[in-house]
Amino acid sequence: MSDDLRNLREDLKGELTAVNDYQDHIDLAEDDEVREVLAHIRDEEKEHVAELVRLLRKLDEVQEAKFREEEG
Repeated sequence: MSDDLRNLREDLKGELTAVNDYQDHIDLAEDDEVREVLAHIRDEEKEHVAELVRLLRKLDEVQEAKFREEEG
């Protein structure tokens, strides 16, 4: 496995963890502005997830095939 793929997968793990962490903080927040800002940041992290997945699909032929199988 190339270093790029390994690093992209590690980055994806971090982004997914960040999405979950921000959501947990949103769920616990009492202030509307805090929830709004955290939701915005969470959504940016989701964009990062999409960008990383796009790169993984481009660089890893087996991963791309698996996505295509699941998409039907």
